[in-house]
Amino acid sequence: MQSALFDLMREGVSRIRVCSAYMTKGGSELLFNAVRRTAESGNTEGLDKTIVASLDFGMTDPNALRFWRNMPNSRVLVAGRSLLERHTLIPKVAFHPKLYIFDRPNGTVANLVGSANLTNRGLTINSEVGWSEFGEENQHAAKTNEAWDAIVQLAVPLTDDILNRYEALRSQASRQRQEEELAPVPAPSIEEPSSYRLFSDAMENYEGAYSRFSQLWIQSLGMQGGSRTQLELPRGANRFFGAQFDDYQAPHVERIAEPILICGRQSWADRPLTWHGDNRMERINLPSQGQGGFDYEKSLILFRRVAENTFELRAYPWNSDSAHAYVEASRRGGLVFRIGRNSTRLAGFLP
Repeated sequence: MQSALFDLMREGVSRIRVCSAYMTKGGSELLFNAVRRTAESGNTEGLDKTIVASLDFGMTDPNALRFWRNMPNSRVLVAGRSLLERHTLIPKVAFHPKLYIFDRPNGTVANLVGSANLTNRGLTINSEVGWSEFGEENQHAAKTNEAWDAIVQLAVPLTDDILNRYEALRSQASRQRQEEELAPVPAPSIEEPSSYRLFSDAMENYEGAYSRFSQLWIQSLGMQGGSRTQLELPRGANRFFGAQFDDYQAPHVERIAEPILICGRQSWADRPLTWHGDNRMERINLPSQGQGGFDYEKSLILFRRVAENTFELRAYPWNSDSAHAYVEASRRGGLVFRIGRNSTRLAGFLP
């Protein structure tokens, strides 16, 4: 679901509208970080933001409501206000839509509708279904706006009084259902690195890896190079990027490929993937934080193929919900590998 949302925002965002029955602060931060990378010059304050959530069952995290409410140019609405008058959070009819709408600077409107709530689990590890529409036709915007208007009619603006009364009732409600949806993503069951196959051996068995897998993640413990943005890749990783390098006896630095990396609206074309004969490793130069990149230390670095020789770049702290979800998905598919014989770092594929 994260990838679907990132794809919809890649052409820029001028306004966001989100309706999610339940939401957490962590899920909200995942979405907002993507919005920040697609907004013009990273300016999110100028974006009109409308967020609709539900008070049903006490599932929505009050801190998520505060997260959006405290942002400039942000409007937060909630459904289920009548529950507060009845002193219960158990609805007779539940409010359950999930709709993500992104207005673009060019006038088109994109959206995702499906089952995923704006929660850590909904955007990462849950089994969800969704339908994306990129809004190439003008008629699409009118239908999307009509659906949004129907949803908004069921909600009222969030006030301090509503938030305080909701928190008080929520503290008295049963935690079991809340925990099922709002609990952090559990850490994956990772074994000792030595128990996993070598990445280079696995690539020999997956000759079609260039087309078979769309995502490759690499565990980073520490980066190389003067600016600490050079990532050591496992031998054979170049095949995922569409190259066919096999001159592993070359003693010097050899340029293998120049994949285009993108994130949000940013693009980096000069990111060489090279062979370093001195330490017998493949490496790729990643954009620094100053260039719009990430902090790569102790993280999961993800490459996702979105077009020919073009890969979406993301990085998540190794112990984050997103990293846990990616590693677990690869583990379940038997697609976790050891970087090298003497390395404790791991790598994994996803379809």
